Amino acid sequence: MSSIYITTLIIALIAILVCYAFIAQSLEKKRKQKQRLLAALKARSRNFKYMISGLPTDFLPKELNILVHRCLVEVCEQLSQLDSSDNSHLQDLQLYSGQLEELKRKNKPNKHIKIENPQQIKDVKRALEELNRFIIQFEARGNIDKGQLKIYSAQIKKLVLQITVDAYLINAKQSHKAEKLRLAAHYYTLAHKLLSRENPDGSFNKQIQQLAGVIKQLQDQLHKDEPEYQESEEQTALKAEASSEWNSFEEKDDNWKKKNVYD
Repeated sequence: MSSIYITTLIIALIAILVCYAFIAQSLEKKRKQKQRLLAALKARSRNFKYMISGLPTDFLPKELNILVHRCLVEVCEQLSQLDSSDNSHLQDLQLYSGQLEELKRKNKPNKHIKIENPQQIKDVKRALEELNRFIIQFEARGNIDKGQLKIYSAQIKKLVLQITVDAYLINAKQSHKAEKLRLAAHYYTLAHKLLSRENPDGSFNKQIQQLAGVIKQLQDQLHKDEPEYQESEEQTALKAEASSEWNSFEEKDDNWKKKNVYD
């Protein structure tokens, strides 16, 4: 066997090995991308399913409920294509497609459903943030127009406002019960300020007035009991943390919108 033949054979083998390595690397990269996409879609599916079955009845307005079903149907379609070996995705697609059609035919008035479980409030807020982010992506892909995005975003913002106020009131009542009157007054004040700031149509006037009365009673009692009171650094930090929840949602909302504009 000549040296030229051996050299050619070695070069050919190296080329085959390089090609094999490249193909294997590409396949592994695609496999990981698919796994990441599947994980993201499954997480999104869980969030949407929670909004449909885990939220209190009639918590979402009809328009948002329809949108959630539309989003879930789209996610189920993607999952059934990416993971065709799992029949549950196709079953979910048929189930939620049927629910979507049934929901379109129903006509129920919107009403405020109060949530009084702190953990459920956190879960609901997280789900609403995910929905808000998804509809921004929906608009960026052309699935809805800017007018629809504005309507849906306003409805989500109002729901987040409501449950944020509910959370403040839960904390206020718990603090009041524990005789932490100053902290209770702070939570009531947060609820009052938030409702006052987001009240262009006057729909929260009655609740704002009621809160103002409760706050005044607490402040009068505190002034009487502790006229020389000075707040500690720890209490200041606790109040700042309590005040950050609504601002955090608004910042996330702005960041998602900016991200999609620049993308």
